[in-house]
Amino acid sequence: MAKLFQIDTIIVGGIALDFEDSSGEVDGGAGYEYEVVPAASGDDSEKRKRVARTLNAKLNFGPATNPDDFVKMRGVQIAMRDSATGRKAVAPNCGFAKMGKIGAGTVDVTFNLLSPLQWL
Repeated sequence: MAKLFQIDTIIVGGIALDFEDSSGEVDGGAGYEYEVVPAASGDDSEKRKRVARTLNAKLNFGPATNPDDFVKMRGVQIAMRDSATGRKAVAPNCGFAKMGKIGAGTVDVTFNLLSPLQWL
């Protein structure tokens, strides 16, 4: 299967994150989606709906990792890279969204991507 963009490097506010291989993924990358509006008769139509853009990854927390550092991330730039294709995506305005359970291996962390992705 061909992959459009496999994230293998994530840099948040100038700091490279240590995350589980192949766990980085962008959800809602287009910023919108279309929903079907059923018609009473004839052809159905569509309506455009805004959706949130998020970056999800399973972070490897080490001895020097402080969860509070992530919570304080507001207005930071996030850059993602696919080494195989050399493609990059940059989101210039991002912030921490949520953190999953800590203590059983990797930790699910979500960042809000508040501006459209810039594909380089």
